[in-house]
Amino acid sequence: MKRILHILLCVLCLAASALSGYAQTEPPLQLDSIVVSTTGKEILLKDPLGHAARVNLDQIEAFPSLLGNADPLRFAQMLPSMQSTSELDAGIHIQGCEHQHNLIALDGIPIYGATHLMGLFSVFNPSHFKSMTYSTAAVGENRLGGILDMQTQVSAPREWGVDASLGLISVQGTAKAPLGKKAGVLLSARRSLLDLFFGNAIQLDKITMGYRFSDYNGTFIWHPTSRDKVSLDFYYGGDRLHSSTNELGLDLHWNNLLGSLKWTRGAFRQSLYYTGCVLDLSLDEQGKRVLLPSRIGTAGYKAFWEKGGLQLKADIAMHHIRPQTPAVVDSGIDFGTDENFHAWENGISASWNGHLGYHFHYTAGLGAQWYLSPEGKSHFGLSPQLAGTWSLPGERTLQLRSGIRHQYLFQTGLSNIGFPSEFWLPAGKYSKPQWTAEALLSYEKSWMKGQWSFSAELYYRHLGNQLDYTGGVMEFLDGSYTLDGALQRGSGRNYGLNLMLSKTAGKFTGWVAFAAGRSLRTFDGETRPSDHERLVELNVVASYRVGPWDFGGSFICAGGTPFSEPQEYYMVGSQLVAVFNGQNNGRLEPYVRLDLSTRFHFRSRGRLQHGLNLSVYNVLARKQEMYRTIECRRRLVQWNYKSMYLGISIIPSLSYYLKF
Repeated sequence: MKRILHILLCVLCLAASALSGYAQTEPPLQLDSIVVSTTGKEILLKDPLGHAARVNLDQIEAFPSLLGNADPLRFAQMLPSMQSTSELDAGIHIQGCEHQHNLIALDGIPIYGATHLMGLFSVFNPSHFKSMTYSTAAVGENRLGGILDMQTQVSAPREWGVDASLGLISVQGTAKAPLGKKAGVLLSARRSLLDLFFGNAIQLDKITMGYRFSDYNGTFIWHPTSRDKVSLDFYYGGDRLHSSTNELGLDLHWNNLLGSLKWTRGAFRQSLYYTGCVLDLSLDEQGKRVLLPSRIGTAGYKAFWEKGGLQLKADIAMHHIRPQTPAVVDSGIDFGTDENFHAWENGISASWNGHLGYHFHYTAGLGAQWYLSPEGKSHFGLSPQLAGTWSLPGERTLQLRSGIRHQYLFQTGLSNIGFPSEFWLPAGKYSKPQWTAEALLSYEKSWMKGQWSFSAELYYRHLGNQLDYTGGVMEFLDGSYTLDGALQRGSGRNYGLNLMLSKTAGKFTGWVAFAAGRSLRTFDGETRPSDHERLVELNVVASYRVGPWDFGGSFICAGGTPFSEPQEYYMVGSQLVAVFNGQNNGRLEPYVRLDLSTRFHFRSRGRLQHGLNLSVYNVLARKQEMYRTIECRRRLVQWNYKSMYLGISIIPSLSYYLKF
C-alpha cells in the first residue's frame, strides 16, 4: 500500500508543480477517450480518466477491410496503446495487460469471449451498432485494463432499411423496421463461409481445421414518452472447431448469450441483464479422450446518473462459474466432483468534472467495491482516480492521470492460441482479488485546424495478485492434475511509450503509430516477459478516396512474442525430457503483415447504395511463426527445435454490399 500511495503522490506533485506559474486564456482542449462511429457520422470525446490517443475518423468503413469486413475491434488494434494480435492470439491487450483485464462490452454489459477463431473477427456485427467507445482505463468498472464498448442505436428507426453484404468469407445483414411512431426493431445475422470456400486454408502444423461461426443480434426500442426510452437487446454467438489426425483429435465449440432490458429517462439510465459463455473442449490423445467443459454466467443490474459535472454509477452482479474440470473418458481417472462457484460483486462510484481557472480541466473519481467470495468471505476495495488536462498555447495539451482499480474475476487455462480454451475463476480460495496502480503522462499537438495531430504518452502499471497457469494435457492423462497445483501467484508491471501521427481530413487519411514497452510478470521469484509481450510495434494505416473508389491498406511490423526455449534434451526410457532455463527466455520471429483493400461504389439511386469490396489478406505471403516444437531427426539420431508456421498465406476476398 505504501508503494501505491507513493506512485499517486508523485503524480499529483508533478501536476501541481506544472500548473504553478502558468496562465492561459484559451479554453482547454479536452483529451479524452475515443468514440468511433461505425457509420462515420459522429466523433464524441468524453471521460478524461480513460484517456487514449485522439483520432478523428470519417468512417470506420474507410479502414482497410480485413477479409471483406470492417471489424471495429480490428480497427482499435491498430491504435498505439493496443497491441495487434497474431492469428493465434484471440485476446485483446491494452497497454500490456492480459486480455482478461479488459472489459469487452455491449452497452456496458460484459461479453465473455468477444472474438471468433484466431481473433480475425469480433462477435460484433458493425452494421447493428451505432458507435464504439475505446478507453485505455476501465474507470468505474472492476477491470485492470481498458474498455471496448459497443453501443446500440440511440432511437427507434423511422423507416425500413437493409444493410447487407455477401462475400467469400461471410454473409451478414441488418434489417431495421419501424413499429408504429414510437417503436422499432433491428435484427442482424452473420454466418461465416470459411468451411465452404476455405475448408483447407486454415492449417497449423499440417493439421487442417474445420471451422464455422455465427452471430445473431436483436434490438427492440420503444419511446413511451419524449423523455423515456426502453430497449431490449439480445445476442447469441456460436463457434465450432474440429480437426482430426492419427495422433490428435480436437473438437471445440463455444457459445455466447446476452440479454438486457434498459430504461433511460433523461440523465438516468438503468439496465437488467444476463450474460454468459459456455465452452466445451474435447481432446483425443494417446488413445484417451479428455473432456474440458467450463461455464460462466452473470446476472446483474447497472444504473448511471449525471448532472452537470457529477456522475454516479452503481453495479450489482451475481456470478455462477464452473471452472474447467477435466474428465478422462474410459480411463478410471477421477479428478473429484465438479466445482461450481457463486459470487457477488457490487460497486458504486462517483466522479466530478471541473475547471481550475480557464486552462485546467480535472476529473476526480472514487469507487467502492464489496465482493462476496464463494466461501462467504467479504472483500472491500477503494478505487481513487484523478486526471488533469492542461491547455498549452498552439493547440497543445498535457494530461496526467493516476488511479487504483480492482478485479474479482480472472481468466486462465491451457492457452489462448486462437480459440478460447481458457476458463474463468472468481476470487476466493484460488486467488486473492487483483489490483493495479497506474500513472500516465500524455501530450498532444494539432495543427492545420486539427487536420494533423501528434500524440505521445508514457504509462506505468503495477499489477498485484496475478495468476499463471502451468497445467497441461499430460497431467490430465496421468491423473496428477489439480487446479490449485496448476496455478502460480505473483505480480506484474507494464510500462512503455506510445507515439502517433495522424491525418484526419482530406482525400488521404490515416496514421502511423509506434509502441515500445514491457509487460513483465514475476512468479516464484522469477521475472519474465508475459506470453503476449512485444517490445516494439509499428502500425501504418492509410486510405484514399477518389471518385467512386476507396483504396486502403494497413501494415504491421512487430517484434516476436516470447516462448520458452529449452537448453538441452535427453531421453528417459521412451520419453523425451527438455531442460529449461527459465520461462519465455526466447523470441519468435518478428510479425510482419500487409493487407490491402479497395471498394467501388456504384452510383446511388435514392436511398440505394451498393458496391463491391476486394480485399487481400497478407499480400506479402509471409509465413508467420506461431510457436516452436521439438523435432527428432531420426537418421541423425538428434533433436532440434523446429519453427511451426500458420498455414494461411494470401487470402483474397470479394464481397458485395447493399444499403437502403
